[in-house]
Amino acid sequence: MSTASGLTVADTFGPPDGAPRPFARQIARVRPQTRVVIYAAFLVVVGGGLLLGTPLATVTPERTWSLPFLALVAAFGIAEATALHVEIRKESHSLSLSGIPLMFGLLYVSPVALGLAYVLGTVPTLLWIRKSGPIKVLWNAALFFCEASLAAFIVHHFLGTDMPATATEWLVPLCAVLAAELLSLFAVPLVIMAVDVKFRLLLFRDVGKSQALALLAGTFTVTALAASVSSPNIALFALVPLVGVGVLLKTSGNIARHYKDLQQLHIFTRALTDERGSSALDVGLAELVQIMRTRSAGLLVLGDDNRPMTLRLLADDEFSQPDPQLIASLMADLLDGDMVTEISVADARPEARMLLRHLDCSKIVAVRVLAEVDHIGVLFVGDRLGMRRDFNADEHRLFGSLANTLSARLANDHLLDRLETQARSDALTGLPNRLSFEMTLAESITQPGATGAVVMVDLDRFKEVNDSLGHETGDRLLCEVADRLRSMARPTDVVARFGGDEFAILLRNIDSDSPGDLTQRVAALHRLITSKVELEGLTFEVGASLGVVQWPQQASDCGVLLHRADTAMYEAKRNQLGVVWYAPELDADAPRRLELYMSVSAALEAEEFCVHFQPKVSLGDGRITGAEALVRWTHPAHGPVSPMEFLPLIEQAGLISRLSRLVFKRAAEAARLFEEAGLDIPIAVNLTPRDLLDRTLVTDIADILDTAGVAPERMQVELTEDAMVVDFETCISALKRIGELGLQVAIDDFGTGYSSLQHLHRLPVDHLKIDRSFVSRLTTDDSAFAIVRASINLAADLELTTIAEGIEDVQTLRALARLGCREMQGYLVSRPQPIHEFMRWAHEWEPEWLVLRLIEDTFAVDDAPAGITNLGN
Repeated sequence: MSTASGLTVADTFGPPDGAPRPFARQIARVRPQTRVVIYAAFLVVVGGGLLLGTPLATVTPERTWSLPFLALVAAFGIAEATALHVEIRKESHSLSLSGIPLMFGLLYVSPVALGLAYVLGTVPTLLWIRKSGPIKVLWNAALFFCEASLAAFIVHHFLGTDMPATATEWLVPLCAVLAAELLSLFAVPLVIMAVDVKFRLLLFRDVGKSQALALLAGTFTVTALAASVSSPNIALFALVPLVGVGVLLKTSGNIARHYKDLQQLHIFTRALTDERGSSALDVGLAELVQIMRTRSAGLLVLGDDNRPMTLRLLADDEFSQPDPQLIASLMADLLDGDMVTEISVADARPEARMLLRHLDCSKIVAVRVLAEVDHIGVLFVGDRLGMRRDFNADEHRLFGSLANTLSARLANDHLLDRLETQARSDALTGLPNRLSFEMTLAESITQPGATGAVVMVDLDRFKEVNDSLGHETGDRLLCEVADRLRSMARPTDVVARFGGDEFAILLRNIDSDSPGDLTQRVAALHRLITSKVELEGLTFEVGASLGVVQWPQQASDCGVLLHRADTAMYEAKRNQLGVVWYAPELDADAPRRLELYMSVSAALEAEEFCVHFQPKVSLGDGRITGAEALVRWTHPAHGPVSPMEFLPLIEQAGLISRLSRLVFKRAAEAARLFEEAGLDIPIAVNLTPRDLLDRTLVTDIADILDTAGVAPERMQVELTEDAMVVDFETCISALKRIGELGLQVAIDDFGTGYSSLQHLHRLPVDHLKIDRSFVSRLTTDDSAFAIVRASINLAADLELTTIAEGIEDVQTLRALARLGCREMQGYLVSRPQPIHEFMRWAHEWEPEWLVLRLIEDTFAVDDAPAGITNLGN
């Protein structure tokens, strides 16, 4: 039994040029192949010397039967072909049953014949079955020759030409075989040192372990030989224990190999435990190279349609990422499903040879794996080291197990990374979410000398977009806003989506000495967000409310900063201010706003909201032409609450449609009372954009009118022109259906928007109400005067009735009359009043009072704007 060493070539080691070199270092300068040849020659010389001390013919007629030479050659060949392979470091060693034919040969053939049979039987096996290189074959042939010579020398020295007769004499051939094993025990580490000059005593220990079974095999061989010599009739039976020994050795080798595979799988799994992502991949490839004893290992990740994404390759202890395009296309054609596939230069397919050439390998083993949660990969190892160049079935199974382990780890890492990303980002827009924003903000404010600002953004009328055009369009709008915010952000800024239609912006590295720069940036952000948006073929505007807080001037705590930015943003939303900068006095109203917000739902249920009425009067004859129903709320604890304060809260709570129905119901009941009291006063009710998008609006109005017993002609609806911004076609459809019921329609706050100007001629409306912001400045501002005059002329051309809101003085009244305004509404005539006070006022109203105000010459022409002066008397 002997060990055949498989050799590899390693680089030599030595001190820098010019440094003193010990003898060992001088040897290390010789090429490894040359050193192996020298050692082989030395073994041949030693073996030849031993033969010289042994008679060339030791087989005498006293030996009971002879062994044919060719049979002995075949026995050595079979023993070597069925060897057990032991891997030591980067070398491969074979534990064969050659000790059995060696034992027979010592007793039945001459020393020369024994040496020749040993060499002739093993060399073909090494060349054709093991596919060993010439240097390896030379070394092993020399070792086998020396082993046979040493064993023959020992047998001749102690037994001469006699056949062993006693138990003590039978120990001689056994000791001769063990001596040959000892020769191999020392020769193999020495030749490994010839290749790798880094001496390791562990080599002797590891190789020695592989020789432990030699004693067992030799013992059984001696027993079988002794039995066959003493009684040739039982020679065949003596083969039984020998075959048993062979089976035992083979079985024990398989068990040891499977146990080692389990150990390696455990080591591989443990090595991956503490790594993540690319580190886990690098560690996994490095471990694969060690366990599979290959020169290289790699992972090719394939994307959709098997397109290559990345290729990570470890070869000769260096990582690289070559172009994966060609390699992916070649592997796609060569892999056999999900099975482990071996590709070598012997493959006749040109794709195989091209693949191996690009990977710089002569043979690879590859298998498909799940590289990521939704991406397939190809894991491969190439160029097995050691004596055996082929990968056997056991190694295929081991590689498959290692591949599955690495695949599971990479897929789990990818899934964990994806979950972490999802936990910190918004799935719709890809922006960081609130959690990620708060972490970044908390980190930023702790940096010494850092300054910045937090901007909270809330979109106005976003619900209308969702309700009218669908959630898909709403999502596209959110993505558009996100893209706009990204485009304005600097590299140091952070843009996040908090959910719904709420965004946050972290502006870092703000120059506290240039507050104007921050003001301009925030103003630019507001303009960008509120600029026109084109979706679904429509052009509309979605407003935005921004709240701004600075740090460290106004807070240095993450939670406080976000709270104060929220406070400023809600102040901007409630008062429709666009942008509000945080101020300490805003916090004083925060508890009140929260309490009001929590109370609006219960107030609607209890119908705490009431309706007041403000008259509309003709500028021609002073008669009452109508009244506007205005909602009012008296909170049980806070008393009267301004509509400017509670309406945004109701809209934020999603209750605006319920409030509109309640106001319409109260107005219809008032219209019936007016009619019963002999007052011919139509009542106008304000509708919101959300109301117009409600498909049940017209049906609900009809039901309310029917329940109240009021004719539709006694009711009107008013809506702001911004209501048309969200979905113009849907608004037109709703207004037409309202008109078909018999209700008149008015455009409220005309001049504050833009979209209805281009479609005004298509709107089924009857009245146009000029916003109070222009009317109040009519006599003092040329631009306001121009807007009012243009609006009145436009309404006249479209045959609409013009109503001016917010008239509080006679000068404004006369100016409107001269411009041709038809009706007015404002405190000059009456404030909004509860229904019974309004009815009493209406009965007492004297139209002549207004007519007298119009004809009295109290208008100071010299103090009027140029446009008013040019009107004349």
